[in-house]
Amino acid sequence: MIEKQRIDTICNHLEKEVPVNEVLPEGGYLHIDKLLPFICVYRFKEPDAFFSGLLKTQASFLVVKDTVDITELLACLSTTVSEKLNAFLIIEMWPLRKDHEAEFEIYCPEGKAPATIAALKEGFNEMRVIYPEVSTKIYNTHQRHPEHLSALLDLEASKASGSLIIGLGVPTIYERPEENEVYSIFYRKFYSRFSEIVKRAVYEFIRVQTSNPYEHYLMLGKTNLDKITLEADEALAEISEGMSFLLRTTPVNSTQQWEAFKANGFQKKPAFTYRLIPLDPEQEKRKLYDISIDKIDDPTISYILRDKRLEIEKQLTMLEERGTDSFRFIGESLYGKVQEQTLEEARKILKKFPQGENQQAKERYDCHAFAAHAQEELDYYQEQFPQQQLTIEIRNDIAGIMVSETQLFISSDLSTDADRCDALIQHEIGTHILTYCNGRSQPLRQMYTGFAGYDQLQEGLAVLAEILVDGITVNRMRLLAGRVLAADSMVKGANFLKTFTMLHQKYNFPEKTAYYISMRIYRGGGLTKDAVYLAGLLDVLAYLQDGGALETLYTGKFNVNHVPLVEELLHRQVLRKPVLPRFLERTSVQKKLKELRNGVALTDLLN
Repeated sequence: MIEKQRIDTICNHLEKEVPVNEVLPEGGYLHIDKLLPFICVYRFKEPDAFFSGLLKTQASFLVVKDTVDITELLACLSTTVSEKLNAFLIIEMWPLRKDHEAEFEIYCPEGKAPATIAALKEGFNEMRVIYPEVSTKIYNTHQRHPEHLSALLDLEASKASGSLIIGLGVPTIYERPEENEVYSIFYRKFYSRFSEIVKRAVYEFIRVQTSNPYEHYLMLGKTNLDKITLEADEALAEISEGMSFLLRTTPVNSTQQWEAFKANGFQKKPAFTYRLIPLDPEQEKRKLYDISIDKIDDPTISYILRDKRLEIEKQLTMLEERGTDSFRFIGESLYGKVQEQTLEEARKILKKFPQGENQQAKERYDCHAFAAHAQEELDYYQEQFPQQQLTIEIRNDIAGIMVSETQLFISSDLSTDADRCDALIQHEIGTHILTYCNGRSQPLRQMYTGFAGYDQLQEGLAVLAEILVDGITVNRMRLLAGRVLAADSMVKGANFLKTFTMLHQKYNFPEKTAYYISMRIYRGGGLTKDAVYLAGLLDVLAYLQDGGALETLYTGKFNVNHVPLVEELLHRQVLRKPVLPRFLERTSVQKKLKELRNGVALTDLLN
C-alpha cells in the first residue's frame, strides 16, 4: 500500500512539472521526467532487471511488485495529467515466456486509439529486421492485464480519471531461459528499437487525443540525465582527454627531419621521435571497463558511450604499439581504409589540376602576421563563450597549424599565402574551436571530447568552411587529394620513400609538400586519418544535398552517422542549440551554400 500523503506529494510535484523519482515499497520505482500524458507500468512477481530495463528507456515508467496496490497512485497521476493535457495513456507491459515464440500481444478496447495501436503493430513488425520470426496479434478486449493480476483501474475509474489502458505482452526473445542467460548484444538492439516503437505509438495517442505540446515523437524521451549517465560520461572524457592521442602520435622533430631528408637527397627514410607517453595503457583500459555503461537506461546515450569506449580502447592499444606495424593495422580499424569513391574523387582532382599554383609572387604571412589575424576571430568567440579560455600559442615543435581544445598552435616556421588566411582561420577557429566550445557548453562531455570517429565530419565541415569563404585553392584541393592517395599507398604496403616519390614525381607535389604529406601518413607507424578530410567533405556535401540542417553539425564533435542521435537529443532538449560561425552571416556564404545544396562536383569548386 502506498500512503495517500505520499501519492498527493507525487501528484503535486507533477502538477508543478517537477521531475518525479520515487522509491516505492518492495523494490518498486516511479520515474516521470516531465509532464507527459503517458506511463509504462510493469508489475513483477520477481525482479527482472532486463524486462524492467525495457520500461526504463522511457521518460515515464512505474516498475512495482505485483502485491503493491497502485490503483490510487495511477488514478491520481491520470487525473493530474488529464486536467492539463486532456487525456492519459497507461501501457501495462508484461513478459511472455513461450518457447520459440516471438509474438507481441496488444490488448486494447475496440475502436479506441486506432492510430496508437497501428503504430505499435507496425513498429513490432519492423523488428523482423533484427528477428525475422516476429509477429503481432491484437486482442480487442476489456481485459488488458496479465491473467494472474487484476485490472490496474476498473472501467469507471479509468473514465473518471481520463485515462486509456493498453496491455502489451512482450516476448522475451532476448533471453535463453533454459541457460538462464541473456543475448546481451541482441538485447541492446531489441531494447533500443522497443524504446522508439513505444515513443512513436505514444506520440500518435498524444497527437490525436491530447492538447499536444510536442512537435516530434523524440521530445517524449528523457530530458534529465541521471547520476550514472553523467558519471560514465565524465569518466570516459577524462580517459580520452588524458591520452592526448594526436599529440602523442605526431613527431616533435618533423622540421629537423625535413632538413636531414633534403640533405641526404631524399634517399634515407626520416627517423621521427615522439613525446613520451605519461600513462599506462593497461591501467587506462582497466578504468574503461570499470565504467558502468551497462547500467545506463537511455539507449541513445548508452550507444554513444559504448561506441566511444571501443574507440578509446583501440587508441590506447595504438599508443602501446606506436612505431610498429600493429599501430597501422589497428588504425585502419579505427579510421577505416580509403573508400573507392574517395579515391576516385582524389584522382579526378589531380587529373584536372596536374600542377600546383606558383606561390612565389603572392603575399605571404609568417607566424606572427597570421596569429594577429587569428586573434581577431578568437576574440569574437571569446565573447560568445566567456567561461572558456581561448588562446593562441606559437611553437617550434609542431608543423603548420593545429588546434587542441580551445588552443590554436601555430608553427614558428609558418609561411602561408595571405589569400588563404581567412580560410585557415575558419577551418581551425570557426569550425574546430567553435564545435569544441559548443560541445563544452553541453551537459554531455562527449560532445566536446568527440564521439567515436568524429574526425571525418569535423574535417569535412572545416574544409566546407574554406569553400564557403572562397578560400579553397588548387593547391589546397591537391593537398587533400594527395593525402588520400598517400594513405592508400601506405595501406597497400608502400614505404615512406616510395610514397614520397609517387607524390613528388607522379603528381608533381613540391618536395617539401610531399614530405609533410608522407610524414602525416606514416607517423606513429602509419595513420590513415588524413584521408578523412576529403572523405568528410564528400559526406558533408551529400548531407547538404539531401537537405540536412547545417546548423546541427556545429552542436559538437560527432560523425555523420551520429546526426540522427544528436537531432534526437536536441528534440529531447538534452542538448542546447549551438552558437553558429559568424561567417555564415555573409551574403556570399549563403549564396555559395545554396549552390552546394543544388549539387556541385568537387572539381568545379575552383571554377
